[in-house]
Amino acid sequence: MSNKPKRKKHSFFSNMFYIFKTITKWDKSIVPISLLQSPFIILMELIVAYFVTVLTWCIENEKGISSIVLAALGLAAFSVLTSFISNRLNEKILVKKNETNRQFDLLLGEKIMDMDFEIAEGPIGRDKYQKAKNSLGSEGVYGFVTMFSTLFTNIIGIFTFGAITASLNPWLILILTGAQLLGLLSTLVENHLINKTKDPIAAVDRKLNYITKTSRDFAIAKDIRLFHLRDYLRQMSEYFVGERKFWTNKMYFYYFISDTLRLLLNVGIEIGIFAYIAYEALNGEMSKTALVLYAVSVTDFTSWVEYIGETVSNVIPSNMLINDLREFLDIENSMENANGKSMPADKPYKIEIKDLSFTYPETDKIILNNINLTINAGERLALVGVNGAGKTTLVKLLSGLYKPTSGSIKINGTDISAINRDEYYKSVSAVFQEARIMPCSILENVSMLPAGESDAERFDFCIRQAGLYEKIQNLPEKENTLLVKNVNENAVELSGGEIQRLLLARAIYKDAPTLILDEPTAALDPIAENEIYLKYSEISKNKTSIYISHRLSSTRFCDRIVLLDDASIAEEGTHEELMARSGKYAEMFRIQSKYYEKGAEENEEA
Repeated sequence: MSNKPKRKKHSFFSNMFYIFKTITKWDKSIVPISLLQSPFIILMELIVAYFVTVLTWCIENEKGISSIVLAALGLAAFSVLTSFISNRLNEKILVKKNETNRQFDLLLGEKIMDMDFEIAEGPIGRDKYQKAKNSLGSEGVYGFVTMFSTLFTNIIGIFTFGAITASLNPWLILILTGAQLLGLLSTLVENHLINKTKDPIAAVDRKLNYITKTSRDFAIAKDIRLFHLRDYLRQMSEYFVGERKFWTNKMYFYYFISDTLRLLLNVGIEIGIFAYIAYEALNGEMSKTALVLYAVSVTDFTSWVEYIGETVSNVIPSNMLINDLREFLDIENSMENANGKSMPADKPYKIEIKDLSFTYPETDKIILNNINLTINAGERLALVGVNGAGKTTLVKLLSGLYKPTSGSIKINGTDISAINRDEYYKSVSAVFQEARIMPCSILENVSMLPAGESDAERFDFCIRQAGLYEKIQNLPEKENTLLVKNVNENAVELSGGEIQRLLLARAIYKDAPTLILDEPTAALDPIAENEIYLKYSEISKNKTSIYISHRLSSTRFCDRIVLLDDASIAEEGTHEELMARSGKYAEMFRIQSKYYEKGAEENEEA
């Protein structure tokens, strides 16, 4: 499918420019403060080195205790001051880094809300999101931001202690640097192997997060208890934790091998250098003070070379993680946004579906095949069929959430793929089976606007039409009553029927020229469902309406019924016409009617 996201790799310098440009847009002070900390870190290291050296010099030259105490107090005071400044800067840096991560997290959320729905909903988008989310950790964006200040600090440390070490023997600098280059080579191999574990880890994390989220979801808490799902969820968690452990162990095994090789290399080099220093001292080539100074300098120089090697080696995984972040943010939308055409002026709309086919990305299963259908302006159309027939997919295509694999959908002659997407969404009022209530007031849930921007008179009209007026008036806070208890402690819980009436009020408030219902009343009993559908029937006048219901009796008020079967249109006509044909629709209706009649008889006997 042409709308499959393409993987784009960015160079290190491209990622560096992107990160600096992005974070400085949010906070211009984070980079200067990070760089300002570097000199104070080096000063603290120098204080330690010179304290030991000065102490040795005082002892070697038989200075009095007063001289030693005076030198110690001076260095200690300078150390305290330097440490205080460095720690204060570090506190500010940590706060700014955490804020930066939150900003990137919000950036991911904005991308999800803006990207093509079929990508966001499918495994491609979800896997890429999980990898992008993983990039916000200490080795990703966080590490990339700190890496440059750390690198700057390392360079200052190398030049400072390298100058002292070189005065003993310049070859020591080359030997220590060569050892670190070999260590860096092993790290490159390590990062290549670790990168191969990222995709499976992201896939496992996505599954594990779903299980964890389900176990904590208050909406499913009753099912977990009544159906004894606790053990099942625990077993699923243990399985995915085990899978995650397998890949994590594999990743850390690569770390262990590479770290061990670098450790053996560094220890061997340092032993050799200290043996050389000891040899020079024993031959009388240097004083005790020089011996201590060189020993400390070589140790510090080795540490700074190691640090810079670690920093450079961390560039590679950090760069890969930034690529994961940008790969998700770079996913292109196939629908037109701000540059699209305006919606046609004439209402209600006529919808023409021509040669429409749809297959989900990276799958071969045909969901819809060569659909041809015209929905006249102001017509009420019912879509029926067995589960998996493609009803919901067709509705998502009509809603502009999916883009056809082939064929077209036109509104008054204009292809919807060429229309401004946000403007098109405003023209559609859709109510889906998965009811989503926002954690805000009833007023805001109906208007889908902040309270200050909501029309109170319009809200009042909508809840009266939806049959919610008395319910809301009996609440202490009335329309300002909060919903969703796991967010708002004082929220109220609405019943299934009341939620459907709230969604009905929301649809009335939006007053879009196209109304789409995708089995919103599936959880209600037939009588309650019939009442809701009668309400929708009232508000659908002068609108083009598409209804989906698994209960065929609920769609008898529609002007036309379309039966989907095996990815295509099997039958279409009015209820009476389809019953007269004695086809699949008639068979389904008779089967359902038997259950309804049986249920009615059982209720009368009870």
